[in-house]
Amino acid sequence: MDQTTTAIYENGILRPAVTLDLPEHSEVEITIHSNGESLRSKVRRALKLGPPPVKTPSPISDERRAELAKIFTTETPIGDYIREDRDAR
Repeated sequence: MDQTTTAIYENGILRPAVTLDLPEHSEVEITIHSNGESLRSKVRRALKLGPPPVKTPSPISDERRAELAKIFTTETPIGDYIREDRDAR
């Protein structure tokens, strides 16, 4: 089974960033592709930049809201559709 993940090399040990789905003492083959920037550097850079700006959605008019309500309103409760889809599987 092939798995791809990032890892950190620190103090002579290569540590995967996530838990691997492998039995203990498994022998694996590793190919190293260095991205040139350490995870620590990426985190520091991201913290300096701060979070990306959040775009506030433009408000919709009452007319458009009523139009959308007509389009998406049904007589059947949405839960019935969900149950029907789940039972079909």
